[in-house]
Amino acid sequence: MKEKQQAMRTCVGTGKKFPKTDMIRFVCSKDGELKIDLRGKEKGRGANLSMSMEAFDMAVNKNSFQRNLKLKQRPAKGNMDKLRKEFEQAIAEKKFRSGNRPVTIKVSKDELVKLSKSGSA
Repeated sequence: MKEKQQAMRTCVGTGKKFPKTDMIRFVCSKDGELKIDLRGKEKGRGANLSMSMEAFDMAVNKNSFQRNLKLKQRPAKGNMDKLRKEFEQAIAEKKFRSGNRPVTIKVSKDELVKLSKSGSA
């Protein structure tokens, strides 16, 4: 059977190529807001970044977001700090759940009762 090819994307921070599933996509919405698109389905111009904080720092230092997303002005420092925290959380979530599959956590009825009793006390 023939292997399915993975889509490759270039990291805007490092310039290296990675599979699309190993990247986090940033999107510029119609109102000009820069945000993270974990599912890769948001409308708007996108830029992909590999899942490392070094790549994020390189992208910020090289103005890659402004250039690749064709932003009219550089994102504010406060917005970039907020985006950095969201990026850290996105890395953790993407590593926790592979692909776009939903996560199901199974808990027994006894454990659920224990948790509900300890939470209400």
